[in-house]
Amino acid sequence: MRLELIHPMLVHFPIALLTTGVVLRFVSLWSKKRPNLSFLLPSAWLILALGVIAAWLAVIAGEVARDIVATPENRAILDEHREHAYTTAIGFTISLLLDWTRAFLATKSKRVNRILGVVVGIIYLFCWTNLLITAYYGGTLVFEKGAAVIK
Repeated sequence: MRLELIHPMLVHFPIALLTTGVVLRFVSLWSKKRPNLSFLLPSAWLILALGVIAAWLAVIAGEVARDIVATPENRAILDEHREHAYTTAIGFTISLLLDWTRAFLATKSKRVNRILGVVVGIIYLFCWTNLLITAYYGGTLVFEKGAAVIK
């Protein structure tokens, strides 16, 4: 079995889960006053939590694949891909924990709570953008540099 192929099998889960989770999280902001949409926030959190777990599994599998597919020709792109992958996984982990903390330990000050909500939203958007950059570098490694492709 080629261990380097586990990483490309796993990476689609965090891409799909984290993208869906971020979209649902932002949609849930507009659904607060609609009781029939109260399921959106817990759903977003569940999907984001699964996405964070999947992201860390993809990072671990990526570390295994890195040692196998690293060549002098693709080293720079591989390093960029790895850096963005870690930034994405760490960022989504921190933003989800901050989001939960803000919700469960809501301050009495609506202003502080609103500011924290904006900060969490900005971090989510940063992490999602970084996720797309990570995917771009991964695609470049496979489709332009032939990483893990047997020639």
